[in-house]
Amino acid sequence: MIKVAIVGAGPAGSYCAYKLAEKGSYPSVFDYSHPREKPCGGLVPATAQELFPFLKALPIPHSERSTMTMITPSGRKIVVGFRKGKIIGFSRLKFDQYLLNMAVNEGADLVEEKVIGLERKYGWWKVRTQKQSYAVKTLVGADGVNSMVRRNIIGSLSKRDKGVCFGYFVKGLENEDVTIKFLPGKKGYMWIIPRGEDTSIGIGSMEIRDSPELKTELATFISNFCPQAEKISEWTALIPNVKDSKTFRIPIAGSNWTLIGDAAGHVDPITGSGIIYALLDGELAAEAIAEDNPELFNKMWIKTYGQQLLRATKLRGWIYKQPLLEVYCMYLKVQNATPFA
Repeated sequence: MIKVAIVGAGPAGSYCAYKLAEKGSYPSVFDYSHPREKPCGGLVPATAQELFPFLKALPIPHSERSTMTMITPSGRKIVVGFRKGKIIGFSRLKFDQYLLNMAVNEGADLVEEKVIGLERKYGWWKVRTQKQSYAVKTLVGADGVNSMVRRNIIGSLSKRDKGVCFGYFVKGLENEDVTIKFLPGKKGYMWIIPRGEDTSIGIGSMEIRDSPELKTELATFISNFCPQAEKISEWTALIPNVKDSKTFRIPIAGSNWTLIGDAAGHVDPITGSGIIYALLDGELAAEAIAEDNPELFNKMWIKTYGQQLLRATKLRGWIYKQPLLEVYCMYLKVQNATPFA
């Protein structure tokens, strides 16, 4: 029997595997497709680097910036300088590979098979892949916004609790500033985030209903702000975006299971950023599992950063109203702060 099986080798799953292996509990990580490029800006603020010092010396191509340019809905440009540290941007393919290598090098086992079914037994799980079945004592769902593990245990995130993003990876903007342009009349923004060897340029909305308009708005943004961008690839994706605080009240861990990262819905409801929460979830879940009490994770995440996410669900509707958003951008400039957690 496998003691701990983690479904999904993104940042949450791989970091959980690494922390478990570090504690002498060697999990099996099930993922048939990772590492892969992700439709994500790959932006990490200085706060995350303080919490996870390994981020300060990443041995992968990445960008570092000490300022960020924000463009308000009215078109006003505001440059924010940071008092301490820098923001970094990187390819999710390379970052996810790095985290997965950390886990495997520490002793975790990578099972390159697709999990297609779960069956709850008395005190254990039957995990089915396209090749065979496994008996598992403790199950960790780290399999993204459309988590199969979540769907089988507590039900999927509702369509309402999801957002959408669209964009490109491009060449020719690697020396540009990190730029965020807020969208007039929408809860979302466009971005330019250099990643070292290339750049992520995209648009995200907290409302799926905005999907048809995003490609046109991004095309206009590129034409006006960076027509020299050379498109390498195009992407689109759903992201967690919890709008009702009740969703965060649903238990995401039980006596022998846990949901982490996007599968748990742990993404900032205002900005859509999730890497820092994925790493925190991985670390906290590993602690709870190592204590043979996965259910403890419910209290741990709420105590560590839960109030921040709950508060964001209440503020998201106000922050994106244009007059307040203009003031908010000026506040960030005065505070030398980034809007990202």
